[in-house]
Amino acid sequence: MKPSSAHPAADIGPAPGHSAVGRVPGTAFDTLRRQLATIAVLGGLTFNAFLCFLNTNVMGIRESHVMLFEMALIGCAYLAALSRRIDLYLVSAFFLSYMLLLFALRGEIDLKAVRDVLIPIGFYFMGTQVRDIRLADRLVTTSIAIVLVFGLFEYFLTELYLDFFNVLGYFIARGSLTLEDTFGATRGLFISGLRPEPRTLLSFLGQHRVSSVFLEPVSAGNFGAIVFAWALYRTDMRYRFVVMAAAIATVVLADARFGFYTCILMTLMLPFYRLVAKPVWMVLPFLLLALIAVYGLATGTDGGANDIAGRFKVTAAILTRLDLPVVLGIATTDEFTADSGLAYTLTKFGLFGFVALWAALVFAPFKDAKAWSFHSMVLIYLLLLMIISNSFFSIKTAALLWFVLGTAHWVDWSKRTARPAASIDPEPASASRSGPLERRA
Repeated sequence: MKPSSAHPAADIGPAPGHSAVGRVPGTAFDTLRRQLATIAVLGGLTFNAFLCFLNTNVMGIRESHVMLFEMALIGCAYLAALSRRIDLYLVSAFFLSYMLLLFALRGEIDLKAVRDVLIPIGFYFMGTQVRDIRLADRLVTTSIAIVLVFGLFEYFLTELYLDFFNVLGYFIARGSLTLEDTFGATRGLFISGLRPEPRTLLSFLGQHRVSSVFLEPVSAGNFGAIVFAWALYRTDMRYRFVVMAAAIATVVLADARFGFYTCILMTLMLPFYRLVAKPVWMVLPFLLLALIAVYGLATGTDGGANDIAGRFKVTAAILTRLDLPVVLGIATTDEFTADSGLAYTLTKFGLFGFVALWAALVFAPFKDAKAWSFHSMVLIYLLLLMIISNSFFSIKTAALLWFVLGTAHWVDWSKRTARPAASIDPEPASASRSGPLERRA
């Protein structure tokens, strides 16, 4: 079944002096949007490395500094997403109202859960407003270049790298690790930066799993998969194959088995995306949840090894220990759920919140059916990642992911194909656009 694009969201109306069907491209606010998008995406990618540098060489860093940087970047995304369309405000208000209800029922506030969803909302709607495909391509290309260069520096000059970026010291300073976790070490790579078992990808590279600007290798592998998906989708992107090669190199350097398998699956599925209807995507995570829970009840598993099968067992073990109030989101649990995105999302937002968030993604409207391929790649990435980690909520990788998804959804691909030499704005001036001072026709 071939998906169809949805009609645009309702607007309040055109501002004085502006056409109801479009706007003059290249206005000052359009330029500001692109600048804010660049700051938000590249800032989300690099700010942890910057704070690590400060902690190593200048001043002590605390978790509050990390939170301030994240809120500033999310604020930039929301500023760039502002428009006269009502969808951003409705989605944000609905989510915040729901979370306030959960907090009232639980008797405690979880600001991290709020932040987890403000990131995709803000960056996605930023992409729908900027709608500059060339900017999206540039940010993808620039991001993977930064990641690869920084990663090669870490791999080939590790001791010099640690002189400037003491990763362990940074995570200890912000409270993410304790001396017990690091066995007393205060200088070095992240605890998963040196895997005790042999590498899965190119074993001759040794046990060093390169983290690059992310400071931990899991995010590096995830980011490589995201960049690969965009380059796979963007058939007319400049330096497309160079970007794909850099993405694979990042995945290999991080020894990211998940990222590597995801890239393969996204490529193999290319001919079939148009055949998978939205309702199928809608039920998949909950079918997966049910199957894993049944497996856990049937086997009584307590977890497994540090691989995909082991994380499957970890999720099964967690699910069997959750009672109904926790599943519904009206109670909290002390279970450690970061190794299972399914369990983490369920315990943070409750079953109804999980369903609503996933439905909002699956049924998100898009302007042209061409966007469905990338949309499907994102769904594959999230479904697979939810089995093994909750890292898809991290701004380090989520900033670029949601921005390019929003861009893909609201670029008019047919007009772009017809007019490849258009101005920075991929749509002509008479095309239907929306922003803070105009409305969609």
